[in-house]
Order: sequence, then C-alpha cells, then structure tokens
Amino acid sequence: MSISAVQSWHDPLNERESQILSLISEGQSNREIARELSLSLNTIKWYNKQIYSKLGVSSRTQAVAAAREYGLLDTQPSLPIGEQALPKHNLPQIPTTFIGRQHEMAEVRRLLQTSRLVVLTGAGGSGKTRLALQVAAEIVGNFPDGVWLVELAQLSDPELVPNAIADTLGVSQRGETSLVVKIKNLLRPKRLLLVLDNFEHLLDASSLVGELIASAPHVTILATSREKLHVYGEQEFPVQPLALPNLGRAISNEQVMRCESASLFVDRARAVKPGFKLLSGDAAALARMCVHLDGLPLALELAASRVKMFSLSTLEERLSDRLSLLTGGASNLPERQRTLRDTIEWSFDLLESGERLLFFRLSVFRGGGTLEAVERICGQDLPHDLLPLLSSLVDKSLVRAREGVDGEMRFGMLETIREYALEQLNSEGESASCNLLHAEYYASMAEIAAGKLRGHNQGYWFARVQSEYDNLRAALTWSLNSAEIEPGMRITAALRDYWYYSGFHSEYKYWTDLALERMPGTPPALQAGVLVSAGLLGVMKKDSQREKDFFHQAVRLYSQLGDEGNAAWSKMFLSGLLSNEPANHQKAVSLCQESLETFRRIGDLTGQAQALNILGEYSRVRLELGASKQYYEECLELVVKTGERLREGMLYGNLGFIAYRQGDYLKALQLMQDFSQIMEELGNDYLLVTAIASMSGPLAALGQPERAARLLAAAEAQLEEIGGIHQFTDTVEIDEYRRKIRELLGEGAFRIACDEGSHMTVQQMMAIAHEEAP
Repeated sequence: MSISAVQSWHDPLNERESQILSLISEGQSNREIARELSLSLNTIKWYNKQIYSKLGVSSRTQAVAAAREYGLLDTQPSLPIGEQALPKHNLPQIPTTFIGRQHEMAEVRRLLQTSRLVVLTGAGGSGKTRLALQVAAEIVGNFPDGVWLVELAQLSDPELVPNAIADTLGVSQRGETSLVVKIKNLLRPKRLLLVLDNFEHLLDASSLVGELIASAPHVTILATSREKLHVYGEQEFPVQPLALPNLGRAISNEQVMRCESASLFVDRARAVKPGFKLLSGDAAALARMCVHLDGLPLALELAASRVKMFSLSTLEERLSDRLSLLTGGASNLPERQRTLRDTIEWSFDLLESGERLLFFRLSVFRGGGTLEAVERICGQDLPHDLLPLLSSLVDKSLVRAREGVDGEMRFGMLETIREYALEQLNSEGESASCNLLHAEYYASMAEIAAGKLRGHNQGYWFARVQSEYDNLRAALTWSLNSAEIEPGMRITAALRDYWYYSGFHSEYKYWTDLALERMPGTPPALQAGVLVSAGLLGVMKKDSQREKDFFHQAVRLYSQLGDEGNAAWSKMFLSGLLSNEPANHQKAVSLCQESLETFRRIGDLTGQAQALNILGEYSRVRLELGASKQYYEECLELVVKTGERLREGMLYGNLGFIAYRQGDYLKALQLMQDFSQIMEELGNDYLLVTAIASMSGPLAALGQPERAARLLAAAEAQLEEIGGIHQFTDTVEIDEYRRKIRELLGEGAFRIACDEGSHMTVQQMMAIAHEEAP
C-alpha cells in the first residue's frame, strides 16, 4: 500500500511529509534526510513536527509504528544501510534548466581526475557556481564519502571559513582541539569532493585549502572564485561567457537558438512569460542583445526578466542605448564584470524611487530576512507601502523569495546583485543607519530567543536562530568593529545557550574574546552578560581560572545592579567550574544550593531545573544515589512543565545511570534509549553518541556484552570524529562499563567487537541501539 493511500488519521500527509516518513522508517537521521532531499536540517525538523502532529505521536519510533498500523509504508523492504541507491551529498536541487557548456563540463571532469584542487575562475555572474554544481551532481557516484557543498558567500571574515566547513561536514566545535585539526582528522581517511563556493572575498583563508589537500590524500576540492587562490597544486579553469551568435551575417530564429547565450535567454524568458516565443525578425535583436551582454548568464537572466514589460525589439533598443552611454564602472574591473555592473545598473535605473530605496536597503541582510525584519529595518520613510514594492523587486528578479523556518518567507539577493546594492547604500549615506537598525533588530531577536531556548518550542527556536545566523554574524561583525558596540554585546550575551548546546565552541570563543576586548566603558549589565557568556566556555576546559574570574566579576556586577536572578545564574555556573576540583567540592555544592534557593524565591523554573540537575550530578559522583535520584526526578518534573526537551533527554540518561547502579538494568537501558531518541529528534549529535555509549553498561549486564562492545566502540569513534568528550560525571560510569565488558568477553573477543563497532555509521549504530531489549 502506498503512503498516500490511507488517510484515516488526524490529517492527511502531503507528498513531502510522506517522503520524509518513508525515509525515517528506513532508519535515516534528520541530517541524512536533509542531504538526500537537498533540504535544510531545520526544514526536516519542521516537517517531523508536522508528521508527529498529524499522526498524533511524539517521536520517530511512534511515528513509524503508527504508519505501519495505518498501512502507510510500502511493504517492499528498504536497502540495508550502506547500500542505499542514492549517494551522499548536500547539493541543492536547481529549479532552472542547465543550458550548454558540454565542453566545459567534460574538461572540468577531466581536471578533477588529474588534479585534487580545481578552481573555476571568472567574473561575477559568469556562471561559475552553476557549472560547479552541475559537474558535482554528475560525479557524485565517484566519491564513496559524498560530495559536500560549502557556501561561503555569506561569510565576511576569513577566520570563519573553518566554521563553515565544519558546519557542512558535521564537525563539532567542542573541546580544546583546534577546529582545523578536527577537520583534518575527519577528512584524512575520506574519499570525497568538497565544493567551496564563492571564495574570492576570503582569500586570506586560502592557506587552509592547501593544508586540507596536504593532510587528506583522497579528498578533492572544487572551488569557485573571481580570482585564483594561489595555492600550490592549484589547477585553474577560467569560466568563459556562453557562446555568442555571429552578427556578421543574417540569422534565423532556428540558427540563433543553437547558440548557448540565446538559448539561455529564451529559456529564462519563458520562465517569467510562459507564452514567450521568437517572432519573425526577433533573431537579429536577440543576437545583438547576447553580444551586448557578453554572454554573461546573470546579465542574460536579468534582461530576460523584462520580457513581461517590453517586446524583444524594444528591450534590445533600450538596453543597447543604455549600455552605449556607460563607461563600464571602475577601471580596475575586468571588461565583462563592468558589463555586468552596467546590466544591473540598467535594471536598477528602471526602478521607481520607492523600489530603488528598498532595493539598496535590502543589501544590509546576509542570507535574506523575514518580512518582519525587512519591514522593521528597511520600511522607514518609503514613499509607498513596503509589500507591493518588495513584490515588484521579486518579480524583476532583483530579490529572491524562498521559504524559511515554519514556512515563513525570506527575502534576499544574489551576492553579485547585493554587492551593487550595497554600493548604492553607501553612496546614499544610509549605510550606518541601516546597519544600526539591522544590528539592533537582531540583538532583540537574539534576546527573545535566549528566553525561549530553555522552554516550550525549544527545537523551533534553535532552528530559528540557525536560520538567522548569517545575519547575527553580520550584526556582530559590524557592531563589534564600530562605535555602536552595544548591539554586538547584547548578541554575544544572548547567544550563550545556542553556542554551548549547538557545539559552536570555537566560534563562541571568537566572538566572546572580541566582545571582551570592546567591553570597557559599556553599561555594567552588558558587561555582566558578556562575562557570563565567556565564562561558560570554562566548562569545556581543564584549566578554567580565567572563566572563574569572569563569573566572580559577573556576580559582583549583578549584585550591584540588584539583579539577584542573574547573580544566582552566575553563582551556579561558577559552582560547576569549582566542582571539578575536589578541594572545592563543598563550596561548589553550597553555591549551587544558594542559587537554588534564590530561583525558588523568585519563581525561576528553568534556573531551578538547572540547579537541581547540577546537585544531582554532585551527589551521583559521591555515590549518594538516593539523593541524586531525588534531585533528578524533581528536575524532570520541572522540565516537563517548562518544555525543555534537551534537558529532559539528559535527565533520562542521568536516571539511567542511577537505575544501573541500583541493579535495574532493563529500566536503565530503556531510559538511555529515551535519551538517545530525544537527542536524535533535536539533531544533537554530541549528546546522541553520549547516550548510545551509556547503553553499553546495561546491555552487558543483560547478557549482551558483544552488542555492548560494538555500541561503545561505535560511539567512541563518532565522539572522536565530532571532537566531543564525555561529561566529567559520566566518565566514571563509561570507564566502568568498558572494564566490565572486556572482562565478560575476554580481550580477544572484546577487540574484535570493538573493531566492528568502530566502522559503524550513525544509522547502523542507532539501529543496533534500539533493537528489542533482551
């Protein structure tokens, strides 16, 4: 029975939801589903919520069970893990037809067979990215470990290139090991293609590309840039414009359509005007336009968007008249790039005054913005209502509209167009005011999110922050490097939990260090917020004296301000750092209890939950199991009320450790499975593998030491790959599990099982972890 055949539950599933449910039933993770369907991870999480709601369930396991009960899944068995028909990649699905360039594609494929670093160079708008994506899509099967696209256009700082690569490859930023080392360690055994798109403004990071090539012998890199990277071993391939028609002789419609540039124009014209066709005599006008535009794909597409307004002959006349008056922009730009600038300028000149004003204000966004953000940042003093002006810019192909988190529309520009609009913003003298409005808006958004990341809809708010992360980075960069530093300080303080729980620790440190440098002279409340954000990094460090000093300063500042709630949070975090030192254990407990009392008095439920969890950890380390369990259970009651799913999952793991210590191994295993299921739902890879490692003890005690050894080794391998470590209080338990499993199996069998486990994929690991308990 097909997925769409039965619709007798809450609401029918749409085609996309059915597709995702089918992939869930095959054991694929959210991240893998996102890659296979060329969707963002946040979009997959949103669809999961829709599926759960329609089926009346609350987890992946329940969804699959319900789907089978309703007959929503095909009876045809899926391919075993590792034998899926579709290779791994995160390449986007391109909605437009790829025109021509057969020779170029063949040549780039040949170069990728002989060179491990191929750089497609050319002017902005020449089609470098489109060619790279088309080639990459055709050779996915040549790379066993996949083809991975890293989009760099939204970055403004070369130091953040490793972060972008890490985000794409799923490398954790946790721990003290440098991010570059972690990326090298991940790539060293891999056979994959890395596509680095839009590198031209980040050339100071070119040395990283050389390091990756040198350290990973089977990794190939395909980059796009307006100029060479100047890296040893680099093979440049200049991307030329599309082929042009011959103006030296009469040409028919059939003849002009054999030319790539004309064919592209007509294809894009039909996209905006489905009934478009070449009339008698149009061939010559089209040929002249293609030559005027030098065959640049972006220029042709911009011109084609105007066929709704002008006939082809009128369009050609207006365009050629305009271009004949232009000098070609800055003298140091290549001729074709000057022609592209002319084309964009021509499109800009056709705009009404209100459209122009909105057009260049929109350049302040990185990665686009929601309608609310556009209204707040760009909507002041416009001569007409914003919405029709914005719709007009979308129709003219100067602004792109796409669906974001929860179906909310986002509006942004191609990077080449954004650069031109940004120049106009600067020339109009509005750059400082627009950037300030942008930074203040995203500071407020980050502060709202900070209050939501520990409550109901926690998953949505993590996804929401991720969807705006390019804008948050841009706001941080502008604010912390300008005289208007307060919005950047506010963002630095507000993103504390997001950075910590998402594992973005190296970037976390980058921004907090910059904020600390700019902190003197700012309001005390802002200073305290930045100090707490910077101090929380100490949880991942062995020597955290610097971070302890931050918390002491924060406690003093908040106390002077009369802010006892934030003072209590600062004391509680300080207690966490002190607890790692045996001599300070009692002082740590006292500080945490003092914070708990304050949270209870002021009614801070999330603070109470955090303090109770920490006290439970302290008691568990001292083997005071009864007290520890009581703290955990009281904390669990609170997080169920507050809706903090991440903390709920971690508490199941903590209670699982207690159940194991008390000899209830089946309950311990079930609690650990609940822990892993929630972490998979939230997409938290670090805590997911921690949960799976914690299952090994109960499994061994239940008579399955071989399965336990494979899972423990698999989790340890994944943990090493993402750069994570077990939390201090869990290390004692995991070490004890490992000792007992080795004792039960014997050294030889233990090593064989561990070797098998260390080669498992995450999907295989999850499948074994959630097999029926013995």
